[in-house]
Amino acid sequence: MSVKAVGNPPPEADQIKAVIEARLPDILASFSKILKEEYSISGISVGGFTVVPDEASESVTCDQDGCSID
Repeated sequence: MSVKAVGNPPPEADQIKAVIEARLPDILASFSKILKEEYSISGISVGGFTVVPDEASESVTCDQDGCSID
């Protein structure tokens, strides 16, 4: 499973992306668990992950296909 980066991530983003990709199954499982236990949302699994630079986070829009920076 891969991690998608949008916008202009900083130079260290490739290293961060590699770390996230290596741990992604555990991250997604944890997120799904939080949805179920803290928000009572069940019957779904989280299936994607997009990395967005902090400075662009306010202009990000997401849909079923992914996220983009406006």
